[in-house]
Amino acid sequence: MTIISLEGASAVGKTTTAEALCDEFSAYRVPEVNALFDTSKEDSTTWYFERQCDRWEIAVNRERDHEFVILDGDVLQPLWYNWIAHGLSDDRADIEEFVPLDSIYQFFREKLQERAVGFPDRYFFLHTDTDSLRRRKNGDETRTRRNFESHLEFATPQRHYFEQLQTQSPRRVRLVHTQSIETNCSTIRINLPASDNRTDRYSLTILDAMYDWAEQTTLT
Repeated sequence: MTIISLEGASAVGKTTTAEALCDEFSAYRVPEVNALFDTSKEDSTTWYFERQCDRWEIAVNRERDHEFVILDGDVLQPLWYNWIAHGLSDDRADIEEFVPLDSIYQFFREKLQERAVGFPDRYFFLHTDTDSLRRRKNGDETRTRRNFESHLEFATPQRHYFEQLQTQSPRRVRLVHTQSIETNCSTIRINLPASDNRTDRYSLTILDAMYDWAEQTTLT
């Protein structure tokens, strides 16, 4: 029983790769929040965070019946997204922040203690150059990818975050230079973690270290 997460910039191929893996294996894909749940103006400030916990619950429940479960996007995304957004928001009015970073951290720390959310057994961070991302975006007519150009600026700091996470938890993160869906699947296939060789899904030490790092690290 294994949970993995695919992450990377918009248009890098997360969803297509996840769907290809599901076709190849008895795997289950958990879509992103916006694909699973409807939003409204009355939603609380923690609504999006709570839905990430719901995604984690789906993953834990589904792993019993599948070879592995794929989180299409990180359930702890609000932590690193807000770190990046805060660093960019002074210059970009179109980039939206969540609540303050320490509030997000405290929310997920409590949920981690309750085992209501967790770290996947392995992240596969897909990355490529910005020109390739633009070509893929322009060639995909199935999604509008709102604010795509703005979110391209997230790509480098997002990679720095996952490189730091790899430093904190070396077995948990694999960086994948994406050239095609086939090569993505091949790399993931040979790097799937064994169910009896997992790292701690509920490590407060890692969460604390990543929060401390984000607090001390500015975008350059």
